[in-house]
Amino acid sequence: MVFRHISDDLKERALWLLDNDYLTEDVCEILGVSRASLFRWREDKEDYGTVRAPSTTTALW
Repeated sequence: MVFRHISDDLKERALWLLDNDYLTEDVCEILGVSRASLFRWREDKEDYGTVRAPSTTTALW
């Protein structure tokens, strides 16, 4: 898959589908996203409380 912008809403929906017993493979196919993306969004949600990880360009120095 190629890089494309994916809205936070679609990321949230993907995680909702996984939390409601949809198979990972089905979510990937339906939404056209990779397994790696799904797992990254889940980690971001757990670590930062949002599916969007903080930008590395806004780090405090």
